[in-house]
Order: sequence, then structure tokens, then C-alpha cells
Amino acid sequence: MKDVFRGRTAELGILDKKFKQSGFVMTVLYGRRRVGKTSLVNKFLHDHNCKSISFTAVERGEAELLSLMTESVLNALSPELSGNISFNSFEKIFDYIGKQAEKERIIFFIDEYPYLAKQCPYIQSVLQKQIDTKWKNGNLFFIICGSLVSFMKDEVLAETAPLHGRSDLELKLRPFNYIETAEFLDGFTNEEKAVCYGLTNGVAKYIEQFDTSESLDENIIEQFYSVGGYFSEEQIKTVVSNDKKNPALYNSVISAVATGHTKNGEIASYVGADEVTYPLKILVSAELLERRVAKKPYYVLNDSMLEFWFRYVNRAISLINAGNGAVYYQSHVKNHLHDFMGKVFEKMAKEYLLSHAGSGDFPILTSITDYQDTVLDEDGKYKQIEIDLLGRDGKKILLVGECKFKNSAFDRAEYEKLLDKVKYLPADSPVLCIFSLGGFSEYVKENAKECKLITLDDMYN
Repeated sequence: MKDVFRGRTAELGILDKKFKQSGFVMTVLYGRRRVGKTSLVNKFLHDHNCKSISFTAVERGEAELLSLMTESVLNALSPELSGNISFNSFEKIFDYIGKQAEKERIIFFIDEYPYLAKQCPYIQSVLQKQIDTKWKNGNLFFIICGSLVSFMKDEVLAETAPLHGRSDLELKLRPFNYIETAEFLDGFTNEEKAVCYGLTNGVAKYIEQFDTSESLDENIIEQFYSVGGYFSEEQIKTVVSNDKKNPALYNSVISAVATGHTKNGEIASYVGADEVTYPLKILVSAELLERRVAKKPYYVLNDSMLEFWFRYVNRAISLINAGNGAVYYQSHVKNHLHDFMGKVFEKMAKEYLLSHAGSGDFPILTSITDYQDTVLDEDGKYKQIEIDLLGRDGKKILLVGECKFKNSAFDRAEYEKLLDKVKYLPADSPVLCIFSLGGFSEYVKENAKECKLITLDDMYN
């Protein structure tokens, strides 16, 4: 399974279209770790019959980086010279690449670019000068790629960055959606595929850890609750706190949000800090957290794998290291998987609605969010209403959605509760959508004919 390239058809098409342009072309590719950026570029290189240079920056000193890049360049362009010549600067290497690219189409791929730029801060200005004065006259297809999302946005794409305005394509690679994730999981039921989507957040490398020849429980125990499992404490540290000072604080902030402490003050109290504004800002910039605006702003995790780990694995580390992780999973976690899947199912429903926007009777929506408000009921008492999905076109509410990831059928009481909440919305006859794992009771089928009743199987079909 790991040797088969899946998905990314649209991204490969975009890259191919740019490749067919004549002259110098620059692409900036970025996205979270393990999402499949390098695999995408490697597939692109494999599909195009031209000379290509692949250089992966690592956390090393300038001299070693220069040596490693020299080796990559010569092996790709002039293997007969490898070991016989050297370059004393990156500018000389870039000059050499540019001269070769005047003769033919050449792809130059720098992976993990932030490591190179941080070790050699001047490299950005060198590249700017090279692009503006020399490369622009050749046929170089230049790709820079990075996993440190905040760095790529602030230091490469921002208006103040030296390379701003030089790229012809800025491509952000996102995790797979639930349908794309299912392509990796032939043999699992739709419910198992949905749980895997929640456990992996659609990240390619994470999905690859699941073996469909084993049961879902066996996979979860092996990868999360066993010594040597892929989702180890060290792996989580890499995801959350890579390249950050005081990593323990960032881990604690993530843990706070994962366990329901979502407002600034609650998070600060949980981690035992007077002020958490800065780490929250950094985690939002890194796209691990999302700040949602309400009467009181709050934070949610953008990564369901991290939410699962901090809610259901973190406390079991000692047991896992003692070889008793399976016992903990069976007794403390297995029966809570549907609880965990609540927010994941809402995310899947949102993906479903966006993919169906404008087709059938589904409205075109520009945004879909959750909704919380306090209103006055008929008796003049305050009433808290929460809606899973509120679909808007601009400011106009066009759709209201409810999601239930449980085995029992969506019943009359739940249906009437939804109708009651809709009364308090500033909306005129919105489309009602109900997503239910366990299907719908006969009462709901008979009386909710104006609603769209959508099962998990419907979502996968």
C-alpha cells in the first residue's frame, strides 16, 4: 500500500500545466508535515522526462548544506564531474544551474526550504537576485517546499519577503478529505473508514499506518497504544512543537483545547500560565488551532488526530510503556469512539455540503460554521442554542445542519429539538439537513419530508 501513489490528481494537473509554460517558472508548495508534499513532487518529477535536481535541506551548518547541494546538483546535471569540482558559494551553484537551464528544461526542487533559509538568512536575497537577473532568461522550473507553514507564509509569501511576487504558483497542500481518505482503506466498512479519517485527519502518512487486513481495533492498539506504534509521544512532539521554544507549553496548550478548555482564560488556567496569547497566536499561525469569533472567542483544534491523542492516549503513556496499552484502550477508549467522532462527523458533513453545493436542491454556500447563541424563549427565559452546521451565502443563512454519529436512529425528540432551534435563527426557510450514522426513525422519515436525510452510506456513495 505504501508504494502506491493515490489522489492529488488536481494538484498534479496544476503543476503539469505550469510545467508546459515556456521560460522560468517558480512554484511555492507548502503544507503541514506528513501531508504528502514530497510524494507529490516526486510523482511530478517521475512523470516528466527532464533533468531534475532534488535537494532536501536539513538542520546542518552552512558548509555542510553547501556541500550537500553541490552533490545533488552535480549528480543530476553533470555526474561525470561529481567529486572533481566544488562551489564556494550558493550563488555559484545557482549560476551553474541557470546556465544549464538556458539549454534545456530543468526542474530544481528544494525541499524543507525553511531549514536552508534559517541557517543561511541571506539565501532569500541571493535567490531574489538570481531570479531577477539570470534565471528569468532560462527554462528553469523552480520549486521550493516547506512544512513550517507559518515560516512559508511570513517569510516567503508575505509582501515584505524578498521572494514575494516571484512565484507563478502558490500551492497549499491540505490533508485528504474523507472521500479521498477512503481510497486508502478498501476492505473497511464505511463507519470504519470514517473513524480512520478522524484518527488520521486525512494526513497521507498517517493513513498509511492502517492495515485493512487487520481489524480497526487491532490497528488502533498497534499504532496508538503499543510500544513502537507510529503515533508515539515523540511523533506528537514533532507535530506540535517542532522548531518552537518551550515545547512543553505548546503541548499543554494543545492538551487544554483537546480536553474542552477552549477560551483564553480556561487555557491559561489549565496550563498554569498567566498569559497564553503568544503561544495561541503561534499555534493559529501554524494552523494547528483555529480561533473562532463569537461573543467570547474560543479555540478549536484543526487536527482530529491530535485531539484523539491528547484526549485518549496522553494519560495512558505510562501504561503503554509498560505494555498495557491494549487494556487501557479496551476499558477506557473503545466505547468513547463515537463521542470523539462527533466533531469529525460535522467536518465530514461540511465537506459533503461543499462538494454538493449547487447540485440538486443543495444551495451554494460560501461558508459553513457551527453556531452558538443565547436567546429569549416564549416565556422570556434565556435559552442556549447550538447548531452543528450553519450554511451561509455571504451573510444570508441558507442551510441548517444537524449531525449525529451514533448507532441509534435519529428520532422524533431530536427532530423536534432541531425545529425548535431553527425558530430562533434570523433565516427565512433555510434548507434543513440531518446527517445520521444510525439512520432515521419511521417518524422522522414520515414527517421530515422537507428535510434532507443523509446517512453515512449516502455520504460515501
